[in-house]
Amino acid sequence: MNKYYLLLIFLILPHLSWSYNVTEDLKLHGFFTQNAVHTSVNNMYGDSENSVSTDYTEAGLNVYYSPFDKLSFSSQILFRNAGKVDNDKVDFDYGFMDITLNEYEQGNYGLRLGRIKNPLGLYNETRDVAFTTPSIILPQGIYYDRSRSLLRASDGTQFYLDYRLNEDNITFKFNYGKARNDNDELLNAIIPYPDSISPQGDLETSGSNPSILSQLVYEKNSGEMIFALSFADVSLEYDPEDTEILPFENGTTDFELYILSAQYNGEKFSLTGEYLYQENNFSDFGPFYPDYEPISESWYLQGAYRIKPSWQAYVRYGEHYNDKDDKSGKSNDIINAPRHMNFAKDAMLGVRWDVNSSVMIRAEYHNINGTSWLTSEDNPDRSKTERYWDLFALQFSLRF
Repeated sequence: MNKYYLLLIFLILPHLSWSYNVTEDLKLHGFFTQNAVHTSVNNMYGDSENSVSTDYTEAGLNVYYSPFDKLSFSSQILFRNAGKVDNDKVDFDYGFMDITLNEYEQGNYGLRLGRIKNPLGLYNETRDVAFTTPSIILPQGIYYDRSRSLLRASDGTQFYLDYRLNEDNITFKFNYGKARNDNDELLNAIIPYPDSISPQGDLETSGSNPSILSQLVYEKNSGEMIFALSFADVSLEYDPEDTEILPFENGTTDFELYILSAQYNGEKFSLTGEYLYQENNFSDFGPFYPDYEPISESWYLQGAYRIKPSWQAYVRYGEHYNDKDDKSGKSNDIINAPRHMNFAKDAMLGVRWDVNSSVMIRAEYHNINGTSWLTSEDNPDRSKTERYWDLFALQFSLRF
């Protein structure tokens, strides 16, 4: 689908009489985001090296319908073009039935059934909507685009609880079901062999071990302070191909991750920090990839200052390590891969302009040391990537 046709559609939709709130019980909303990315070396979201890539587009249409007081249905169709990883892909992003089991003076609790967004960190549930994210390029150590397809949504059920106490609020969510993994990028991240001898099979969500994801959030003074703890336990199974040059076996991959999040929102200044601790277990892939249990670690700190009501400047620094006990990447010497593939350190400076409530423009600069979050699809021979690089990004986004 041509991205410019999409833009035209999203410019017209808000002016149609049936847009927004069709009726009191039926609501339609959408968003369109176009990005431009330039990198000094390496490729990010397409062929960006010494060029400008516009292959980073996201658009979504979502609908909400509530036929009865305690029953509602929500769904969203998402178009995404992100370099060669998601190439003009249209996906059923989420769709679920929401049943409120009980309402009381301080809150409510209920169940959601279907394809449900995973509650991880402060931004995972809304990471595709630019207006709700802190930057063009999300902190990749926490919101890893290489594993985006796995962690963005699950097919199953969610129990949720909201409890209000004066100006404070407590939210708890528990997802149980099957996580999704619909591209090969995660496999390339787990087993970083050169493309010519990399595994060619499929890495699928385990059928015998459903995924568990949960989150506890405490908001103080109507969101002035936000604290969150997120957890995920996901298992994947590898099904090898007979044509593989190296005979990999039916291995398993287990992730168990924890994310601590904290945010302060003042009148003009906000400060956000998140920390990820992830236990990985890669086993039974055979002699060419011995059992390995690294612990990944990532963190970032971002500050934002509202210069004017519609203008905001922000700065961030973050670090990501595939193995916190091998921060230099020395273990990559075994497979003759660059050490800088095991880590990334990102210093970022950006500015945001909210033209109005429906249109937003952003620009940002990143100075990066390391390549752990570069994709293999955009960089087929990652051994040729360079450790030190710069990234410039522009973003135009609208919503209705």
